[in-house]
Amino acid sequence: MPSQEIGKPIPNIEHAVSVTLPTWEATIGYEKGEDWVVSKMTLGYPRFFIHSVIKTVAKEIETKYGREGESAMVFPTYNVAKRCREFIKKRSDNKPSVRVLQLSTRPPANDDEKSTVLETNIGVVFFPTEEFPVAKQYWQHSGEGISSRMGEYLLKELFKKEASPGPLLFPNSSHNVLNKSSANNNLKQDLQAKQIQKKSPSISHSSPLTANEEIEKEFNTFIEQKYGRVLDLKFAKESKIALRRRICGKVDKSHNQIEEMEKASRGKHLSEVDVLLYPSGMAAIFNAHRALLNIWDTPKKSVCFGFPYLDTLNILNKFGPGCHFLGMGDDESLDQLEKDLESGTIDIMALFCECPSNPLLKTPNLKKIRELADKFNFAVVVDETVGNFLNINVLPYADMVASSLTKVFSGDSNVMAGSLVLNPLSKYYDILREYFDEDFEDLLWEQDALYLERNSRDFASRAAKIDDTTLETVKLLQNCDLIAQVYHPSISPTKHHYDSIRNADGGYGGLISFVFHEEAAAICFFNTVNIHKGPSLGTNFTLACPYAILAHYHELDEIAQWGVDRNLIRISIGLEEPRDLLAILQHSLNAASKIIK
Repeated sequence: MPSQEIGKPIPNIEHAVSVTLPTWEATIGYEKGEDWVVSKMTLGYPRFFIHSVIKTVAKEIETKYGREGESAMVFPTYNVAKRCREFIKKRSDNKPSVRVLQLSTRPPANDDEKSTVLETNIGVVFFPTEEFPVAKQYWQHSGEGISSRMGEYLLKELFKKEASPGPLLFPNSSHNVLNKSSANNNLKQDLQAKQIQKKSPSISHSSPLTANEEIEKEFNTFIEQKYGRVLDLKFAKESKIALRRRICGKVDKSHNQIEEMEKASRGKHLSEVDVLLYPSGMAAIFNAHRALLNIWDTPKKSVCFGFPYLDTLNILNKFGPGCHFLGMGDDESLDQLEKDLESGTIDIMALFCECPSNPLLKTPNLKKIRELADKFNFAVVVDETVGNFLNINVLPYADMVASSLTKVFSGDSNVMAGSLVLNPLSKYYDILREYFDEDFEDLLWEQDALYLERNSRDFASRAAKIDDTTLETVKLLQNCDLIAQVYHPSISPTKHHYDSIRNADGGYGGLISFVFHEEAAAICFFNTVNIHKGPSLGTNFTLACPYAILAHYHELDEIAQWGVDRNLIRISIGLEEPRDLLAILQHSLNAASKIIK
């Protein structure tokens, strides 16, 4: 059952990406920093909430290398740390003294150690403690901080200490192993039911295994494959190659997924060398922006087209000359952009957009955007996270395509990662390729890559099921008189733009937003619905949040002008059986109906 306990990780493991905020009031309390909420937060979304093990590493480094009044922040390379240093110096009013230290872990002593030991260099930024909020901005916006798994490794290798497990459900979860305790009885019961339903020949009288033995074997296989500590570091390079191939539609044949992944192909020109992996989706967007700032002789403003996820706008505004924000992201906005470009009112370096946008699920006219980009010489960067490349093909219209692999590509909500795809047919390809050949650093921690590769093997089948269940959920919400507006690409006024880039077998994605007529109904529905509730999307389990409250609590009046209602609820559909999920949602809709009568 989904936890309704404030601050409980989702899933209940120490490297979880989401965290439970079970009520409307708890979400507001979190945003306001009220102790009754924040004191219970054992974890949080990694770019906003620095993991306890990372804090411990920073504290150890401060103790050993810091000066009085200094705090430390840890990054995966020296160059990233230098970028953070420059950001602090530029954004702070106090002109602080900021320094950077490089530290290294030891290389493997022999071939046997290559499975568990990895030489790595990190960069540490030391700054006056009062400047921590500014440093935290860089951590959040850039997405280039170290992961909790890397933090565990650094703690062990640099300071000979083991991370202390938090108050988690599974006793062995500090080692990423799920024990066969009573917590897993539901799984065994599910396996037993499946064996009974299919009457498998493997458990007939002639089988060498009894029914219970077969269930136990299947259970053990599941545990090992899904949660087992199969993190052999010497295979990290191969895992990253497999990930890049998967993202460009070419899959390792040993995974037996050719038929499933064929539909993800983005064309014969795209190669795995054109896929760059990053530690988060935001890091991919950040580095796309950095690249454009560096390849233009005189950097110009960019356009942020459509109401985006908040940190895309933060990146464009805080790094470089700023941006023009066209928050409606509709055809009228595009017509006005064309007029402004024609008249010379504006001259831009790039246009950034999401496809579709989060949270309003609008699809921009990418064909028109591409025409304008070619005519007025600006680059196009598309964030395809919400649509995902199985459903839509945005690459022909973009110079670079960013995606958060943390979401549906992974699904398990236990690892952060992102990708940036360079379009080999872009007129900027050669200069971008030259830039990244010189500037790119592999910031994705090896253990995270190993987890992501394993999680994403069934990406295609999971995405298809989520798409189907989402369409049924949309119908349920549309038929509810309590709800004023439902947002989904399948019913959007911009559906024709989505359909023009939809793959032959593509769906409409698993994200839905909706608004109730009455605030009281929205609050009642959210507080009573028995699903996971917290930040993130694209998880294998259905996940909800009062999006405007969570992402824009301090600017609710401002976002209203872009069509984002303060009471908007966002649901990311998971892999539950549709009948069960719809019943849960209907139950809470019924509760909300009673409240307003």
